Amino acid sequence: MNGPPSVVQTPGFAHYSLAWSPFHTTRIALASAANFGLVGNGRLHMVSLGPGPSGLPSLKIDKHYETQDGLYDVAWSEIHENQLVTASGDGSIRLWDVMLNDLPIRAWQEHTREVFSVDWSNLKKDTFASSSWDGLVKLWTPERPRSITTLQTHHSCVYQAIFSPHQPDILATCSTDGTLKIFDLRSPAYAPSGPGSNNFTNPLSAAALTVPASSTEVLTLDWNKYRPFVLASGGVDKLVNIWDCRMIKPGELNQVGGVRETPLFGHEYAVRKVQWSPHRAEILSTASYDMTCRVWNTAPEPLARRAQGRSMDDERTELEPTDIFSSSLETLFDYQPITLASAGAVYSHELKARHSSTRATDGPLKVTLLTPDTLSANWSLHASDIWASSRYLADHLDQLGIDTLCGAKAPGEKVKVLELGASAGLPGISIAKIYENVSVVVSDYPDELLIKTLSENVARNGVSDSCRAAPYAWGSDPSSILDDARGFDIVLAADTLWNPSLHTIFISSLCLTLKRSSTARVHLVAGLHTGRYTIQAFLSAVQEAGFDVESAQEKEVKGVGLFEEKTSSDQLYQHAPLPRLFCHRRTSSQAEKCFTHSTQSALRRMNFMALAGLRRCAKKRTDMQKATNANQEQNNVILGDPEIFDLAPVHGLGWDFTIDFVGHQD
Repeated sequence: MNGPPSVVQTPGFAHYSLAWSPFHTTRIALASAANFGLVGNGRLHMVSLGPGPSGLPSLKIDKHYETQDGLYDVAWSEIHENQLVTASGDGSIRLWDVMLNDLPIRAWQEHTREVFSVDWSNLKKDTFASSSWDGLVKLWTPERPRSITTLQTHHSCVYQAIFSPHQPDILATCSTDGTLKIFDLRSPAYAPSGPGSNNFTNPLSAAALTVPASSTEVLTLDWNKYRPFVLASGGVDKLVNIWDCRMIKPGELNQVGGVRETPLFGHEYAVRKVQWSPHRAEILSTASYDMTCRVWNTAPEPLARRAQGRSMDDERTELEPTDIFSSSLETLFDYQPITLASAGAVYSHELKARHSSTRATDGPLKVTLLTPDTLSANWSLHASDIWASSRYLADHLDQLGIDTLCGAKAPGEKVKVLELGASAGLPGISIAKIYENVSVVVSDYPDELLIKTLSENVARNGVSDSCRAAPYAWGSDPSSILDDARGFDIVLAADTLWNPSLHTIFISSLCLTLKRSSTARVHLVAGLHTGRYTIQAFLSAVQEAGFDVESAQEKEVKGVGLFEEKTSSDQLYQHAPLPRLFCHRRTSSQAEKCFTHSTQSALRRMNFMALAGLRRCAKKRTDMQKATNANQEQNNVILGDPEIFDLAPVHGLGWDFTIDFVGHQD
């Protein structure tokens, strides 16, 4: 499904780097230079993405800033939504606030040659790194007038330095000397002198691992977002290489190694940029001086299917490419994908849970779904996938307390369930397939194609008697999906937190649809790709809306235990759990009732993650609606306070948030 591209032009200025805002999904920063960066000034362009006249996305330049020399890179702040840093050809680094005009708010001038890259750590959110043609890498914080650390990483130009997305003190570099290097910032030291080296006058910082990547210049590298110590590199030799550096031993220096997993051939000139997908562990994009951009699937072909001799061209073989590549990663690397099927694919899932109130069946229960597509105007909804988090919900229905709710209902009364952002409807249809005494509504954005496919999935699985598909836009009047004015006993959603600009209307939807009863619950699951800051922002907004977060758990996708009650960030990293949150929505009269002894223990368990304000007084529902309307009018995004929310880095493949909102009784 392809539409015409949206284009923005900057006559006279060549684009060197662009960066999406981590806070606003429609904001882009674009670094450029006159005369292709060879000589002349530069510009920082602020670009916004919005709907065009035909409903397709459209780009426009909102403003630009002039600089005296070309700009080679740009990186958004991870702690301030309006700030970013730029790398300049005159050796300077500048900090900008896009809400202010004309001038940067701070400038640093320590590098003696061109600064070619800047990278803001997404774990140590107050720190960014710069790399320069002078062979140095410097670490900075916005508040300090000088760099906080300087590393002589190479004796020649350092094209890029980037922080690991998995460990806060690990940094990787690439250089004209043909090497990749990985540095452990916790173990600063100098490398021993070698034959012909000039370490006496210009000593090199000791790398934890050096990878001899090429006989020519290495221009670019990137960390895989899901596989620690796996990197991609590209350079003058026209090759793209995938490096497995897991043999590195933390704390040991001057190791040499790196296993080349996958060489990717095809570019006709030097590879200027490589970048891993934030959503799929096997997907890599590259840009080259041959004027092409390419997207690669780096996963090897599954050995089992190769041995069977089947071909994707065989008419008798129905193979989804996504299934082929994901299966191989699961086998070889223990990788768990975050999406299970894409638009138009058929997905089948055998339900694991069997309960006392289940329908009578002879064999195992299976749900078969067609993955929906959407109209082009709604591509940004990402509703054309079945997410792994929805499967997690479907596999853990026994934890939603449906049996208890069914048992408490009067004869003829049903447990009412709503799924928001349902896409193909896996969790909601699974509930209707398993339980007898339920009435389920699977809802998603009012998109004609999406709702049509969702309705077909309901009929395909034979649950039309207890489940229906309905269009519902978050924050709107829910009367079309409510069977009565009391609301739903259970509201559930999978991967609906990734866009912070939608948090306000999503929370409004929870308030409007959840039954005002002490037994009503909301269950949410969010994958790690959502981003911790985004999840923190949601938690902050939920608390401001009058909900109490009682406890949290984090499990890996395959499911391991709870967080241990430890405060060290290193220990957090090693245990790699997955959080679950329990929240109460309460009136002041219930304030002292909603915390049992076990709940207080759970709160203490969360304290080491620095979650504060968990017992704020709840606002009334009408106040929440007024605040929601005001925020919608101002198009504001509610963001968490970084001083309150400072989650330690955790190496987990997924987040499992089960957020229980207990509505107060009238």
